[in-house]
Amino acid sequence: MDENTTTVVVKETLDPAPSQVAILQRYADASRCSFNYALGLKHGAQQLWAHGRDRLVAQGQAPAEAARNAPKVEVPGQFAIQKIFLAQRDQPLPGPLLPGQEPRLLYPWWKGVNAIVCQQAFRDADAAFSNWKSAGRRKGVPARYPRFKRRGRCRDSFRMFAVRLVEQDLRHVRIGGGGGQPAFAVRLHRPARRLARLLARGGVTKTVTIAREGHRWVAAFNVRVPVGPAPRPSRRQREAGAVGVDLGVKVFVATSDPVVINDHKIQLFENPRCLENTRRQLRKWQRRMARRHVRGLKSHEQSKGWKEARDQVARLHALVAARRASSQHLVTKRLVTQYAHVALEDLRVKNMTASARGTAENPGRNVKAKAGLNRAILDVGFGEIRRQIEYKALLYGATVTVVDPAYTSQTCNRCGHVDAKSRRTRDQFTCTRCGHATHADIGAAINIKTRAQLSTESVQPRAR
Repeated sequence: MDENTTTVVVKETLDPAPSQVAILQRYADASRCSFNYALGLKHGAQQLWAHGRDRLVAQGQAPAEAARNAPKVEVPGQFAIQKIFLAQRDQPLPGPLLPGQEPRLLYPWWKGVNAIVCQQAFRDADAAFSNWKSAGRRKGVPARYPRFKRRGRCRDSFRMFAVRLVEQDLRHVRIGGGGGQPAFAVRLHRPARRLARLLARGGVTKTVTIAREGHRWVAAFNVRVPVGPAPRPSRRQREAGAVGVDLGVKVFVATSDPVVINDHKIQLFENPRCLENTRRQLRKWQRRMARRHVRGLKSHEQSKGWKEARDQVARLHALVAARRASSQHLVTKRLVTQYAHVALEDLRVKNMTASARGTAENPGRNVKAKAGLNRAILDVGFGEIRRQIEYKALLYGATVTVVDPAYTSQTCNRCGHVDAKSRRTRDQFTCTRCGHATHADIGAAINIKTRAQLSTESVQPRAR
């Protein structure tokens, strides 16, 4: 990527006709089958190499030595897979035909689909296999061995280049055809004004990912736009200075200084509990799914009643995700546009949401309560809030600092005394030394702000 450009993702909701939904579903099925086809070839080569390694281990070699001495097997890449696929895609299905039966293709899913969809799926298989091979050299959680995508279980999506905005009314996108399927225009749920502004600034659409989220189809445009000079904080941001942000469950965001929303100054943002408010409906439809499920049948072979319940569950999950994203974007946008410096806690969400189940020999305690807490933390989305603040701060000239979260809620923000007994209740904080009383979350946010200011002052060069 050019250093003078950056990539902006714009998501637009589609409003396709029923006939167009069938075409989009066919494209998504072709992408899934292409991924499985490529992964099957890679898996076969990997198993062949593993068989040679295991044979050397059986002969007495150490596993590491056997891995080095095993016969090399070339794992096909994207372009090799494309050549193999082009040579095999027109082959008929093996086996005898019944009287009057027409011959069928071995791989019929590529018919009526743009070839780029299959090529991008081959590329995804390459990336998944490469991530697994380099798991020991990468930061973060190691990538597991790639798995085949199951129909009805995986996300319906595909990626292609031949998708462009019809600029006459900004209400349609044109999706390219191929394989006998002509190009077609899909109506958007609302005018794509933001996408049009980025294109008018010189942006270029690189790829478009079309996916189904619940009952809706969305198109995510990856637009490469030129980068101007680094934005500077506004006068309002400089005058406001810094703000500390404390994330929690009952109050999902508490700030050290008020945030203005609709002419109201707010410091405590109550948790909208998007998942909890929808759990009753989710349980009802999930139980219907369980009752209507026939064991032994694949998802596409289940009854219409089971598919109706499955679609309703997906619709509810998409609704929960949309409501959660709305709350997160509202708060994070206000923070980075009203303050020049945002201080956050360096939370380890994976460790915070670890299960308390334990093992059969050493079972855990309060497993149900811990599971509810984990569900509430993940419903708030601590990691997503931090991600949004970090990337939005670059757009509005704000700076972000993360601090150690230890004892922020047990420290008095006035005298600095640390005592767990100072937090009398979940909301009330009364210092056992100086008697200072405040809301526990607001006091923690003030401590986060103070720590961030001290850390930034310590790294600044001293004046001579």
